[in-house]
Amino acid sequence: MAIISKELEMVYHLFFYIEMRFVMIKLIASDLDDTLLDKDAQLSAENKGAIAAALKRGVIFTIATGRMFQSAAPFGRELGLDVEQPIICYNGALIRRLSGETLYEQPLSTEVSSLIVDYGQRRGWTINAYFDDELYVSALNQDVEDYGARVRVGVTAVGDLVKFIQDGNKQLSKLMVISKPDQTLGRIAELRPLVGENVQLVRSRPKFIEITNANAHKGKALLWLANYLGMDVGEVMAIGDSNNDLTMIKAAGIGVAVANAPQEVRDVADRIVATHYEHGVAQAITRFTL
Repeated sequence: MAIISKELEMVYHLFFYIEMRFVMIKLIASDLDDTLLDKDAQLSAENKGAIAAALKRGVIFTIATGRMFQSAAPFGRELGLDVEQPIICYNGALIRRLSGETLYEQPLSTEVSSLIVDYGQRRGWTINAYFDDELYVSALNQDVEDYGARVRVGVTAVGDLVKFIQDGNKQLSKLMVISKPDQTLGRIAELRPLVGENVQLVRSRPKFIEITNANAHKGKALLWLANYLGMDVGEVMAIGDSNNDLTMIKAAGIGVAVANAPQEVRDVADRIVATHYEHGVAQAITRFTL
């Protein structure tokens, strides 16, 4: 049985190789946290080398992250991406070139943001509000400070966050609720009937509920970017690990999950590669692009 299984595996890989001979990947989109970045939230030499090799061959590489632009852009610069290269931020609510030029936006409405924040504030939830690529909260606490340090951004406390949003009718790129891991699913269940289908509610990490416009997700943003660059979706590879990566993994010609992704993400991926701390992105690029 072991010999038969090994032979079947060889046939499977042969057919995949033949299939790949007729697919040319022109655009690679990768999530950052727990996908491209290692356990210390750094770019490994292996991932940087594979990306450099892909760029040298004329393949376009971009970042697709839930992070703010100011938090994601330094990684694009470290990778040596061109200043005109667009990156996807806020789970698809914003596409902006590294030069700072905004190409695409899908913000939350003032009304919906106010409704969610008011509901959360009255229950003592910790809520991050992202406006004009800055991070605002009602008050500083350990969760907020830890988050700001991890993604290397400043945090501004404004008191009543609802009043802050309604002053000037601000349209936010994203809201994020920081909870204990055993609270996130329950809070999503609370919010869903409150907002209906007007927003995307995604548990991106055990403690994070990310909230964006209903039309703002990585899959739609990736399709928009591919079309903007004159590419067919079949020429796109997307790599991710979390629930906020599901839409782009499904949308791409080749959807790749790193091995540390939860089962529901691995189930929809076309291919699975090594974990983020074993340089899974480099493995994906080498196998399916180079």
